[in-house]
Amino acid sequence: MGSVIPSPTTLPWPVSTASLGVVVARFKEDLTPWLPVSKYAYVYDQGHIPQSNDTVNHDDFRSYVQLRNLGREGQTHLHHIVHHYDKLEDYMIFCQAAPFDLIGDVVNSTIQMVEVALQVKRNEVNPFNPALFHDVNDWAKINWTDPKESIWMTPSQLASLVFAPYTPAELWHFVLREHHPPAIRAAHGGTFAVRRETIRNQPREVYERALKKFVEANATNPEVGFMWERFWTATFSNKYWLPEVENP
Repeated sequence: MGSVIPSPTTLPWPVSTASLGVVVARFKEDLTPWLPVSKYAYVYDQGHIPQSNDTVNHDDFRSYVQLRNLGREGQTHLHHIVHHYDKLEDYMIFCQAAPFDLIGDVVNSTIQMVEVALQVKRNEVNPFNPALFHDVNDWAKINWTDPKESIWMTPSQLASLVFAPYTPAELWHFVLREHHPPAIRAAHGGTFAVRRETIRNQPREVYERALKKFVEANATNPEVGFMWERFWTATFSNKYWLPEVENP
């Protein structure tokens, strides 16, 4: 892990809103950390927090939209891609509203997240903390009680999990319309930076098919959310397709 860097409060250089978009999947988290980048931030509120009971002004953000609480952050990210596909910004951040328990050892402010995002290369996905990359080859039904799955699924999440009537291999084939590689390099946490042209390596229809599976699941904690968390990187870029597991 890297050392913690002091947290700046403003960007060190001007960034156009046409160049940067920040998608924030919120349940009931405090949005104060996002105020320094609020003009770039599309907040999707799945916790339906009324303005009268909130600590931030919803109008301070570029957009503040309520979504049904379906599918964890995966549904939020897919919703944004599908509905903004033709007008995505050059550099995109997709994020849970409270990401710093995962990335804080390396990147510990939203300003720093932007600085990292603006350096992401084409066909690359940056999860802000490289320790969040893990190789997986679970294409059959996943045994979520296996100790190796503990980074992806906590006991409390497993207790309320709504299982999918398909395997990861079947989900991959339905969405991508091709056979899966032997393994993929996945990024844990649903928080990453990526460029617009990398997202557009796939047509909008791919993301529409993925979103359809979240809608069909119609659950706050569906298994498809944990499957798709693994698929982001490999969907965006075949750089993350692997012949075998190298770094589990």
